[in-house]
Amino acid sequence: MKILFFSKVFANPTLTFIYNEVEYLSNLGHNVKVVTLERRNETIFPYSNVETLPKHSKIENRIRHILQSNDFEFGFRNASFKLKFKKIVEDFKPDIIHTHFGFESWHFFMNFSETKIPIILTLHGFDVSHKLNSKRYCKTLNKVLLRKDTFPIFVSKFSQNHVAKILGKWYTSSVIYCGIDLNTFKRVIYKNVNAEIVFIQISSFAEKKGHEYTIFAFSQLLQKTKLPLKLILAGEGECKTKIENIVKENKLEDKVKFAGLVDKRKASELMENANYFVHHSVTSKIGDTEGIPTALMEAMAMELPVISTYHSGIPELVEDGVNGLLVKERDIEAYANAMEKILSWGYLPENRKKIEKYFEKEKHGALLESYYKEAIEQMKKKQE
Repeated sequence: MKILFFSKVFANPTLTFIYNEVEYLSNLGHNVKVVTLERRNETIFPYSNVETLPKHSKIENRIRHILQSNDFEFGFRNASFKLKFKKIVEDFKPDIIHTHFGFESWHFFMNFSETKIPIILTLHGFDVSHKLNSKRYCKTLNKVLLRKDTFPIFVSKFSQNHVAKILGKWYTSSVIYCGIDLNTFKRVIYKNVNAEIVFIQISSFAEKKGHEYTIFAFSQLLQKTKLPLKLILAGEGECKTKIENIVKENKLEDKVKFAGLVDKRKASELMENANYFVHHSVTSKIGDTEGIPTALMEAMAMELPVISTYHSGIPELVEDGVNGLLVKERDIEAYANAMEKILSWGYLPENRKKIEKYFEKEKHGALLESYYKEAIEQMKKKQE
């Protein structure tokens, strides 16, 4: 099968699920080509069949950014992109086109007319939360979802139901959970040989990742126990400096360590030497939410007990009291109490079993392949 992926940014460390899909489908023998506006991290995320379309001038980008920020379709329309992408499609002749995120996919949808080629649109977090506050965006999303060549995928039942509620109609779609690599994320060491009990979070430093609440709760935990504790925060992002300052202000430099940007193997290594995984997802001030964080899936594959929040699709992954503990968003006291309570927990083999059953990349890939084939058949019927 020839599969053409479009991603505004390819191989962004916070969007590893796109890279995982491309790599997995390619390894199955499919001919997978990626078209992007920006290629990143080639060393950490190597993939050769990527075509990067030229960027615009700074002035053009500034004008387009203003238009796009206000959800104007015109901000995404581009004659040069349209011609170049059309040429790529004509030369590659894909059986399927797959694009991620409602808003970023406007770069594609606003420059590509309906064809006989099925288009898979995966909707995630920001595009089905904050963006739905815009009537203009909702109108455009509705128009795209009603295109005869578009086949939507949601990454959680929560997101699927939320879009239907906000837009006032149910769209023919599928829920396909993201999948992770069980071979990379597999626990080998079960005996804790660390001098300290380690909590860890691996994610981008963004508001919705809730790092500040983790710091405040961890600080409270340190006051409750004399056990040797350490918190590791891995990743990069716009909020990192703010979090570093909070750590300094609370004099936690000896207890909170920053591991920087890590690839999946380094992430696995860090979790191998950790005891608990924390990920306090919150709804941002502008209404941005998660889908289901893949880092939580990876941590559960490593058999770590996890602490997270009742947020978006997370309860579809983490059952409170079984796979870990869930607390309300921004409830620091409850979060600190959960950290204290989970200290009595050991590693959880049942967490890995749940990932194997529902959130493993081969299962994800098989469901994706099946959805591709179903979309192709439906397009054929529509043409009859």
